[in-house]
Amino acid sequence: MLRMVFALTILGAVVSGQDTAADARKAFEEANALYEKTENDKALAAYDRAIALDSKQPDFHLGRCRTLARLQRHTDAIASCTDALKLNPEFAAALLDRGHFLINARQVERAVPDLTRARALNADAYGVAYHLALAHYLLGDYQMAADEYPNCVANAKTDDNRMACSAWQYVALLRAGRKADAATVLERATPDTKVQSSVAYLDRLLLFKGVKSEDEVAKLMEKDNLQLATVAYGVGLWHLLNGRQARAREYFEKAASPPAQLSGFGSVAAYYELRRMKK
Repeated sequence: MLRMVFALTILGAVVSGQDTAADARKAFEEANALYEKTENDKALAAYDRAIALDSKQPDFHLGRCRTLARLQRHTDAIASCTDALKLNPEFAAALLDRGHFLINARQVERAVPDLTRARALNADAYGVAYHLALAHYLLGDYQMAADEYPNCVANAKTDDNRMACSAWQYVALLRAGRKADAATVLERATPDTKVQSSVAYLDRLLLFKGVKSEDEVAKLMEKDNLQLATVAYGVGLWHLLNGRQARAREYFEKAASPPAQLSGFGSVAAYYELRRMKK
């Protein structure tokens, strides 16, 4: 009788464990669906439920990491990606995302090892190249950034990706002293270039090209806080590289301060420019 009771207890525990795992997976799939619909608060709650039921799944923590980043909670996002990596140190996607979000959090020095490791583990080629090149640029290593940007352009998945790469590549080349190569990049930008999400990046190149005026480009700052950061940095950089440091500082301060989106790459870049100006 005791053996039978013990066996039934073990069986019950196994069935209960299977039910819990199934419930966790169901919550995770619900979270993924909500994430795809950009219902971020609901997605976060669902990822939290999945993790509460089964905390040993790296994918659950990565989903939570990405959702927190969307909610502009980058410090928490980094912690969740770290939880994923504790469970699977070779989780390439988690390394790429943590590197990305470290840049958003203005911790660029910490991002480079993650992104380098992500590449060695065959993470998304475009994602690695874009963020690694940007990290080098933000740290003032313009030659390394310029050397990396061809990988960004080559692995771009859309015209908008390609334009974003080109906008950063151009200024990296200029600042690396490679003016002839920079001029070649500038040729990609024309007023009839078709982009959707990278209008600010196209405008940056058209400003440097002399096709658009400062006032025309600056109008996009009014669209939203992310565009404020992106455009203000681009216009500030145009002033800086044309020897107008005071005007550059004005724009960088707009990009690096509220109401600009402080996690935007333009805001992060402006923060590093201002930090260098103080030295």
